[in-house]
Amino acid sequence: MKKLEIIRTYYESKMDRGLPDYGVLGWESKEAQTLRFDILLSSVDLGGRSLLDVGCGMGNLPEYIRSKGMDVRYTGVDILQSMVDQARARMPGAEFYNADIFAGPFFGKRIFDVVYASGIFNLNLGNNRDFLCSALDTMLGLSMEAVVFNLLHRDSPDREEKYSYFHPDEIKSIVECMSGRVKKLNIVEAYLKNDFTAICIK
Repeated sequence: MKKLEIIRTYYESKMDRGLPDYGVLGWESKEAQTLRFDILLSSVDLGGRSLLDVGCGMGNLPEYIRSKGMDVRYTGVDILQSMVDQARARMPGAEFYNADIFAGPFFGKRIFDVVYASGIFNLNLGNNRDFLCSALDTMLGLSMEAVVFNLLHRDSPDREEKYSYFHPDEIKSIVECMSGRVKKLNIVEAYLKNDFTAICIK
């Protein structure tokens, strides 16, 4: 199966079952989803800044940011039109796009202060390390200040074949190959038993 077919099959089959948002997105609970957002909000200063949410899903992040009363210039993009439709219904007036930004230039010369990706590397696509390296290169090109993304931890106690797992040391090795484009890498662990977040400061 091609990447898009794997992604569509996984998520849209869940949407058809009437699951809560976090269940559709593959998170174990609403609290776990929120914890991932909290790592982003505590790791970089988003006040008055532009944020690109890659794999925005159903618009839960901008909803959460709004609940915090934060002034963030938000843009969301997702490869699935069905997700973008849900996000637009949830957050009327917010900026959402249906596109695969890793397939080619989409935003032209436009760049963002911070680029964030939550969960887009979790599904086992058969070539996740290559995908991560290529995606990180694209996201760094779209960011002025930082790229933040989370991954499933290789030491997770409940690993499943349909998901892809990484180790923090592996991410350090990948970032070291980015020709000095990342000035500082922070890894945040232990907020969940099966997850960690990488903060790449430019």
